[in-house]
Formats: sequence, C-alpha cells, structure tokens
Amino acid sequence: MGETNPRIISNGRRYMGNMAVASVLYTAAVFGGAFAIRGDNTPQWVAIGAALLPLLPALLMLRAYLIFLNGLDEFQRRIQTDAMLVSAAVVGFGSFAYGFLEEWANFPHLPLIWVFPALIGIWGLAACIIRLRYK
Repeated sequence: MGETNPRIISNGRRYMGNMAVASVLYTAAVFGGAFAIRGDNTPQWVAIGAALLPLLPALLMLRAYLIFLNGLDEFQRRIQTDAMLVSAAVVGFGSFAYGFLEEWANFPHLPLIWVFPALIGIWGLAACIIRLRYK
C-alpha cells in the first residue's frame, strides 16, 4: 500500500473545515428563514430575502469545493469533472423529459428545489462508479 500524500490530506482537511462552516451557516439560514416567514402577514420583501438567504452559504459551499478541486491532482480532477458531466447530462435530460411529461401527459408537478440535490447526488454516485473503472 502506497504512502498518503500530506498535500492531499491537507487539502481534504481544509475542504472539510470550509464545508462545515458553510453547512452550519446554511442550516442557520434555512431555519432562520423559515422562522422569519412563519406568520401569515409577512411582507413579500421579507419572504424574498428569507428565500434567497440560503444561497449565500451555498455559494460558500461552492467556493469550498472549487478550492478543493484545484488542490487535486490531474487524475482525481478528471474523475470529478467526468462525474459532473454525467450528472449534468442525467439531471438535465431527465428534467427536460419530465417537463414534457408534466406538460403533455399530466404527470404531477415536481418542485424545482429538487433539481440541485439530484445534481449533487448523481454527481457523487457517478464519481464512485467512474473511480471503480480505474481500479
């Protein structure tokens, strides 16, 4: 078994720390936003602000991932970018097809809030499958 590169460990630890901070902020934004709009007479500007607030920590998550990605070697970066492409294709074409099914075949409406989690989930699954190709 080969040695573990200290640079890779450092990159992973930095990623986990950045992602942990962003995740705590995201959770606070979601619960805070839900608390802020719980009344029936919430002004629309408050609802809009509360709805958009979780995007800020989500952007911090994206930043954490980009820093992590830039710290990977070329091979690992290739696995991640291939997985992103697979995920974009599956979710993109899946949502495109489902949109036609909703419009033309009266399938039930699926909220757009599920597109991004599907993108991330399929990306993770694709990364695992792609990594197995190289073992």
